Amino acid sequence: MNNNNIKLLVFSVFIGLFSTVTYWIGYYQNNHGFDSVIQKTKWEPVNFVLDHLLNSYVDSLSSEKLKQDAIRNILKELDPHSNYIPAEDRVSANESLLGHFGGVGIRFMILRDSLTVVDVIKGGPSEKQGIQKRDRIIKINNDSVASTGLTNEDVLKKLKGKIGSKVLLTIKTAENKLVEKTIVRDVIKLKSVAAYGMIDEHIGYIKLTTFSSSTDKEIVTALNSLKEKGMSKLILDLRFNGGGYLHQAIHVADQFLDKHQMIVYTKGAHTKKESQFASEKGAFKSGDLVILVNSTTASASEIVSGAIQDHKRGVIIGRRTFGKGLVQSPLMLEDSSEIRITTSRYYTPSGRSIQKPYGDSINYEEDLFNRISNGELSNIDSVSKDQSKGGIWPDIFSPIDTVEYSSTLYNLIYSRAWRDYCFDYYEKKPTPKTSNIKRFYEQFRMEKSDLNEFLKEQKIETNIKTEEFNEFNKSMKLELSSYYFSENARYIINTFDDDDVKLAKEYFANKGLRQ
Repeated sequence: MNNNNIKLLVFSVFIGLFSTVTYWIGYYQNNHGFDSVIQKTKWEPVNFVLDHLLNSYVDSLSSEKLKQDAIRNILKELDPHSNYIPAEDRVSANESLLGHFGGVGIRFMILRDSLTVVDVIKGGPSEKQGIQKRDRIIKINNDSVASTGLTNEDVLKKLKGKIGSKVLLTIKTAENKLVEKTIVRDVIKLKSVAAYGMIDEHIGYIKLTTFSSSTDKEIVTALNSLKEKGMSKLILDLRFNGGGYLHQAIHVADQFLDKHQMIVYTKGAHTKKESQFASEKGAFKSGDLVILVNSTTASASEIVSGAIQDHKRGVIIGRRTFGKGLVQSPLMLEDSSEIRITTSRYYTPSGRSIQKPYGDSINYEEDLFNRISNGELSNIDSVSKDQSKGGIWPDIFSPIDTVEYSSTLYNLIYSRAWRDYCFDYYEKKPTPKTSNIKRFYEQFRMEKSDLNEFLKEQKIETNIKTEEFNEFNKSMKLELSSYYFSENARYIINTFDDDDVKLAKEYFANKGLRQ
């Protein structure tokens, strides 16, 4: 057989094999879904609908918004806590967990459309450039910020930025001098331990507002400092703490529990059971412990509370906690947006699931209002301790204050007008009569004539009750303490007239006070 015939034979065989292969590829594509060649996924109908909407809908649609809405609605149908975070919001959404951001190191308020410095972080970039309380910021990078309609979000976008970057501030000082300051942005830490101190000879107090990446270090620092000052009893305030990192909750609980005691375990349909135990390390393994909780105490806070309660290491005082027992895992998408999907449930050492009920027939967002209306927050007879409702039930119930105040006056205390009035008072008297927080609390009293003048300006009847005047006086103490001392001083001031704290002190004095 000559070479030409051999080549012809080989070519014919190749054509035959190629035809056979392509035939079977086509056959399996059409009849069996031959995934290794062209995969027809189960999500094709979804992609088809989205593309069809973009190309055929009566009005123009944004592909980005359509994508985000689709993801949000899918997650919304699963559970109340799986969620989607757009790329532009991801950094700010994670700041409280990371425990820091790039900024200039001031606390500000918008006082009658004037951007006013109310506190300067010690050692921060603004303090290094001489910026002080009561300074007004007129311009940021030569853009005027002395305008009507200025919002906190507008200011934050201008002041925050990459660490090491510069921002030019035009300042009007308290002495009415105009100066320019170039601030180099630096790391601004967000403390999860908002305040701590001794509120009695042997009673320490720690206010924990979140569980961030630095919580473990902060809680140890606070505990060691209080022990050096003679603390033998501790009040850990977890009210209004919505949670944070699971591993940080484990670190906090570890400060109080004995070695090998279980703290929490998690499990889900696609995750194996994982149990976490206390170590031999811990800054407050012995000593009386009270944890304060309320209806907004959630997630990581409930892990700590549940572990302490199950092991009878301490006493929980307050109202039933929120009831968030679902663990979310973050996943960053290609466009830098993020989804947080629920991957497991967490359980207390005794096996309790803290998650409150949710589903199509339940209005999840109305739960707190239901607790108020059914008397659960104010009447011990309405406290059922039904575990199916979710949350951690307190060992000692502490009702909310139900004293009847005028709704007009009550709303006024939380108004911008009252906040501005308190700052005006501070500007007139920028130096407190004492540097001791407790003495300030005991000695300060506003003049009733001053309050009457303010009420007249607000066109409100000035014939107020004694208990209403006391509420205004207490509110002014809290506002002024954040200007005279620090933002966190208000937490310490509040402990001196806090019903939950009083109940905790009573428990320490009379161990065995249980309900």
